[in-house]
Amino acid sequence: MWYLQPDVLLRLLIACGAMILISGISRLLSKKDLGPKFLIFASIAVIAYVSWQLALFSIGYTIVTFILTRILKRLNKKRRLCFVLFSLLCAVPFFYGRLNRFFPQLPVLISFVGIAYNMLKAIDAMYFVYYADMDIEFLTYSNYMLFFPTFTSGPIFRYRDFLKIFHDPVPLTADRFIICTKRFIKGMFKKMVVLYFINTFFAFLLESPPHWYISLSLTVLSYFILFFDLSGYSDIAVATGSVMGYTVPENFRKPWAAASFTQFWRNWHITLSDWVREHILVVMNNKRLNRLASAGMGFTVMFVMDMWHGFALINVIGGIYNGIYLGLENLLGLTTVDKRKMKKPVYVIRCITVNFLFAVNTLMYSVSPDKLFEILRGFITL
Repeated sequence: MWYLQPDVLLRLLIACGAMILISGISRLLSKKDLGPKFLIFASIAVIAYVSWQLALFSIGYTIVTFILTRILKRLNKKRRLCFVLFSLLCAVPFFYGRLNRFFPQLPVLISFVGIAYNMLKAIDAMYFVYYADMDIEFLTYSNYMLFFPTFTSGPIFRYRDFLKIFHDPVPLTADRFIICTKRFIKGMFKKMVVLYFINTFFAFLLESPPHWYISLSLTVLSYFILFFDLSGYSDIAVATGSVMGYTVPENFRKPWAAASFTQFWRNWHITLSDWVREHILVVMNNKRLNRLASAGMGFTVMFVMDMWHGFALINVIGGIYNGIYLGLENLLGLTTVDKRKMKKPVYVIRCITVNFLFAVNTLMYSVSPDKLFEILRGFITL
């Protein structure tokens, strides 16, 4: 990943240091934190160092989507139609980038790194303007879209949450700095050390003869690979944002302790799960749904989440696979789990089942289809 390259990482840390220095000095001299006004320059500088084309595209995308929010705020007639249309327009670069994989003859106009997350943020801003009927400031919106700690891989800020913290960043204290530093080192350790050893062992086991314990180990390791990859970056993003005074939302909360798929998706990639669930339910007008409709909604949410990751057959299969489990859980009324009212062995078995079934899903993305079927057949090889 680009943010793990030593030169990029150094500039990321320099940008954080500059923001801390600006905030500290301005608080001392003027009793007012000027950090938010300079944050946009730090974000653009980091992005431009990685790719000036990406920086140009990101700035242009930010300006265009901001103009759309201003137009939406001032509309009286056909406001709902324009809300839907503008939300779809925000997704045009995302879909174009995905189509390039199917139609390589299409011109590669610009780098779309991070567009999947920026699209979700831009659409969320449209929701904010439409439902809250509030205007958006350009400086706040620009920082929201270009905030470099979460630019390419999240966690996903919602505009209303970013608005609360943007103008009043938390002052940096010695204790806060120590906590953020430990969190940053933890994230880097996951990405650079833990993942290296897990990937090495995973590759070794792939060459081993099929057997049930080999298949089980590969399935569990594929789960660990995805978890440490995503949670490691989340640790880095949370630490980087927090040291500058901006509380970045958490993305993982002990998913292995989830005894239902509903609870699991509230603890795994939390910001993406919440975004898809909230924005789809908003479109459905927040109606109370019966079990059958809830099952359909659960299936739809999971299918959309997988297709967001890519337009390939494996994403379709993954969406159906995860959607069936979440849909059945809603249909059978098993979404709510009260640990206090459940016997511990039953609770542990449910947690293992939920996480194992998800681990099979991670295995789909880790190996080729032929290798996947070979691994699955290994479970019946004694």
